[in-house]
Amino acid sequence: MIFLANRANLDRRTLLSRLHKRLQTQVPADDAPIQRVWYHTSAGNKVGVRATIDAPAFLGRSYAVDDAELQVSFDFPPDREHGYYRIQWVEAKRELMVGWHQDQTHPEFGECHFQIDYRGETVQRTTAEFLDVHPLNVFDRRTTQLVDVLDSLSWDDDVPTVPEPSRR
Repeated sequence: MIFLANRANLDRRTLLSRLHKRLQTQVPADDAPIQRVWYHTSAGNKVGVRATIDAPAFLGRSYAVDDAELQVSFDFPPDREHGYYRIQWVEAKRELMVGWHQDQTHPEFGECHFQIDYRGETVQRTTAEFLDVHPLNVFDRRTTQLVDVLDSLSWDDDVPTVPEPSRR
């Protein structure tokens, strides 16, 4: 079970507001990797936070694309012992998505999986470490891991992959 301090008061709206504020505070800096932050909505409700990222600034090195988008969503189903999330790096120019999904979509990979989509198809999906921590800590850990994942991204026969660690 995920331990959430005062989980009853931690709902999706509150969490997304905190995450938006955290990312938004980095925008004014000239060398900050985050260019723009906004809420992703559905039927007028906040369902996620998105940010335009300067990829070379985020990675601290040159990179194949200049801009990417960080997409983050959290949900707290009342009938589940832990929260769900999606934390994804999306490159529109290369039609690439790399990210972690903790949800019910692929139970064969456990409670959390790592996934790479390329040109509209899933090209890699593996079991990922289930993080039993506060959602903001999940965000911090996954975005830190994202740098390592993008550094290890390779293109075999024009298909992106990352080496399969025991549990990413």
